[in-house]
Amino acid sequence: MNLKEALKELNRLKKENEAQAVMIFKLNAQLNEALAANQSLVQKHQIERIKTFIPKAERLDAVMINETEHVIKKNKTKGIRQVRKKNFEGFDFEKHVTDVWYEKPDETNCSTCGKDLIKASSKIRYLVEAVPASLKVTKIIKESCKCIDCNKQDNRLYYPVSTSLFPGSLMSHSFAAYIAYHKYELGIPFHHLSRHIKEVLNLDMSKQNLANTMAKLSNIIKPVYEAMKKDLLNNTAGVIHADETTLVVSKKPDADIDRKYSYVYVYQSSYYDKQVSIYDFHETRSIGQTAKWLENYEGVIVCDDYKGYTKLSKENPKIKLQRCWAHVRRRFMDIVKALKADERKNSYAHKILELIKELFYFESIYKREERTPSEIVDLRNKDQQPILDKLEDLLFNHTYKPNSAIEGAVNYAKNIWSDLNTYLSNGYVEISNNIAERAVRPFVINRKVFMTSGSYDGARYTTVLFSMIRTAIINNINVSKYLEYVLDNIKDKPINELLPYSDKLPESLKNI
Repeated sequence: MNLKEALKELNRLKKENEAQAVMIFKLNAQLNEALAANQSLVQKHQIERIKTFIPKAERLDAVMINETEHVIKKNKTKGIRQVRKKNFEGFDFEKHVTDVWYEKPDETNCSTCGKDLIKASSKIRYLVEAVPASLKVTKIIKESCKCIDCNKQDNRLYYPVSTSLFPGSLMSHSFAAYIAYHKYELGIPFHHLSRHIKEVLNLDMSKQNLANTMAKLSNIIKPVYEAMKKDLLNNTAGVIHADETTLVVSKKPDADIDRKYSYVYVYQSSYYDKQVSIYDFHETRSIGQTAKWLENYEGVIVCDDYKGYTKLSKENPKIKLQRCWAHVRRRFMDIVKALKADERKNSYAHKILELIKELFYFESIYKREERTPSEIVDLRNKDQQPILDKLEDLLFNHTYKPNSAIEGAVNYAKNIWSDLNTYLSNGYVEISNNIAERAVRPFVINRKVFMTSGSYDGARYTTVLFSMIRTAIINNINVSKYLEYVLDNIKDKPINELLPYSDKLPESLKNI
């Protein structure tokens, strides 16, 4: 193949890849529209659903969004010794046993003399598995063995090696997935989830026990979370949508006692890529801490006007920013709404708003016509550059009343003007950050109901689990089944086969 033929083949493959990218975008957009419609219904009923776990006399705003790390314990009364109850002491496990497993050492002969081993002792624990509206209890008899001759000399015992991810606990993989789903997807706080488990499953589990389980679960699946972050950094389109929201932490170290807000950052892939949602907690808004994992990123970050991203792009020239045109449009729309009807059409705010509407109109046409990224770049420069020129003239070549709302909106756009135009040279880049704003909304809904986080550690555990759950949802994967599958296979399968968007996941995990 000569150079001319090679270039022709390369161009053909490029067009083929872009055509596939268009199809991926269309399918992801359709899926997200369906999910958004479903999420809207879920959001409308979520608070009402949660109220079933809350007595009428109880205040909603007293509940925390997570208590995974350290459930705040009540102060002990001085001088009075409290009797500490054993976990699950009121539950009759034997009554619910359906299966019995025996765990024995791998060795059948004494390693010293070669004789057969006999049972020396046995220790019983119970494993609880969650079945909808019922419990399945498995009785596990853990046997140790000894050599009848050698034991007299060195008391050597042989024990079975535990393969459980929750050693010594009644927590099965299905039960852990059940708790995570109810806590982080349905938004039920541990206090009320504990009551729910008691009422529905007839099992006493304290909120402290639930919190400890979710902390362990977060640590177990964290390798999958880290792999998701790595995939997002190396996404095919080279685009990440970013947004953030505040989070109040109720129990902080003394050094941070005056800090009012901490932050949860959301990083979302574009519709041209595998769908990934990363939630990342940080105590402060310092960009050096919040986006450290992005410092070597090569690509475009679609974001609002947060100055931290400006600093990030200055430190790494390979990062380009696309500021959100929807944020700009919103400011001028608010001004137009406040004007009297006869004042609107002649106002500069209305003129600017109409031009911005034209930008969004052309973008909708490109998507409707299923244009490839290369075609979109050509069309944007043809259709939208003249509109941007008019906008630039209105923003930079006119004087507005000092300290007025219109001056504030104009200055906002002027300050980020160059970053508003990045999309002209990249067809994979959107002009708005609606993708990230949609991703942050589920967390905000939970926060509105439960207000605060218990501590920094708990917020970190929450964001790991929230990332896994939300990424599963936007990939049309059943959350409970998926989490159980990950726990069942995390020791045996490569991490990349356990990702929520992996093509190696069984079809049975997908929602119909």
